[in-house]
Amino acid sequence: MLPHLRSVEKGIKAIDGYLNRVSKGSKLDENGRCRLQADQVGIHVVANPGMDVLTFKAFINFLPDPATGKVLPLYYHLLDMSDAPETGMAYFAIVASEEVGGEHDVISVECKRPIVDISFDEFTACLKAVSSVANQWMDRLEEEFDAPKVP
Repeated sequence: MLPHLRSVEKGIKAIDGYLNRVSKGSKLDENGRCRLQADQVGIHVVANPGMDVLTFKAFINFLPDPATGKVLPLYYHLLDMSDAPETGMAYFAIVASEEVGGEHDVISVECKRPIVDISFDEFTACLKAVSSVANQWMDRLEEEFDAPKVP
């Protein structure tokens, strides 16, 4: 198990280097988190060494008011889009309000990869996938489903 721990530690150092390359001075904080701006959205890069998982996450829209009747159609739409070819490595998720410290649940666009052996190309591909899907869909989700954008 010790070699795996060294590989994860090496991966964390590589991720810090990748973060600095894409945004000068950026690195993971003591909680394994870093936020980058990509067009209209902030992308959170979150390392979980214990699970060997690196998550790229953008919070894009709040869920619509349940009284509008648009929540269930939105869920179906997000499930369909999570498997659509144009989303690539990214997928949609519903994040509980407690996770984001808010009053409303939010829609996120996410991508997950192992920390060990992640290359710079794969790192930037994940950033690009989350950024492009988030920026492409946040306005449309607001217009089509009354899901207000996260400021």
